[in-house]
Amino acid sequence: MDIDDLYKSLGLEPPTDGENKHAPNGNEIKARIDQTLNFGKARNIFFRKWYAVAAAASILILSATGVYLYNLNSSVPEDMITITAASGETREVTLPDGSHVWLNAASVLRYPAKFGETREVFLEEGEVFFQVKRDTTAPFTVHSAHLDTRVLGTSFRVKAYRELAHEIVTVVTGKVAVSRGAEPLALLEKDQEVIFEKNSGYEKEVLVEAAETVDWKSGNVILKSVRFEDLILAVENAYQVSIHFDRQKFKECENSIRFSTHQSLESVMDLVSDIQGIRYEIDGKEVIVSGEGCQ
Repeated sequence: MDIDDLYKSLGLEPPTDGENKHAPNGNEIKARIDQTLNFGKARNIFFRKWYAVAAAASILILSATGVYLYNLNSSVPEDMITITAASGETREVTLPDGSHVWLNAASVLRYPAKFGETREVFLEEGEVFFQVKRDTTAPFTVHSAHLDTRVLGTSFRVKAYRELAHEIVTVVTGKVAVSRGAEPLALLEKDQEVIFEKNSGYEKEVLVEAAETVDWKSGNVILKSVRFEDLILAVENAYQVSIHFDRQKFKECENSIRFSTHQSLESVMDLVSDIQGIRYEIDGKEVIVSGEGCQ
């Protein structure tokens, strides 16, 4: 290696022809070598730090992704099944635990495909009769719009149509606990019924012949001392019609009626006319009711 190459290898400018070409002195060489080595060290330290930061960031990203996916999977609701009984029909369904339910016309029930430690179903609309398989380790709860009905194993009905001003729970066999959220309302036994008023929050307990209240399962509608709106809704649901009447005028009316869904609409409306003194007109799927009411 000549003197020029030595200078260049150290990053120094070789002297011009007018300058005295000589090998760089020891101090110069040492300084240049130290600078070169230190640069390499600095670069290595930089890359080591960069790799450490990148690795840490990757771990954080992977951890965050894992937590997100876990939470996402945990928050995904279990598979729910929705059963609907249209107007003019009733349906019988067996739940995952072997319990049997019957949906009256115009009813919607939602429940999980598989029960866990508790058995919870949701009555979205309508009237359902429950025949619950007994399991003391897994309470059975029906959630309706305003009430929660809890049992271990019994038979009962919940009536919770949106059009009505009240919800009803009736016990056919066994015992039932009815609450509104955390507030207990009633502990019912066979042939007892609680009527909950949606607007006032008032509830009352009455004695009934519970088996008759669910005879609609067999196509027989039996209503005793019910409000006129309950009677009209039963006819609407059985015959897939809309019945128009002055709710305020008939608000205080109470009636009893018994009919079969195999009867014609006209024959049933004749019964309503006889017991309430109304006039009616049928126009296709529409029925217009008029009369004095019960003011």
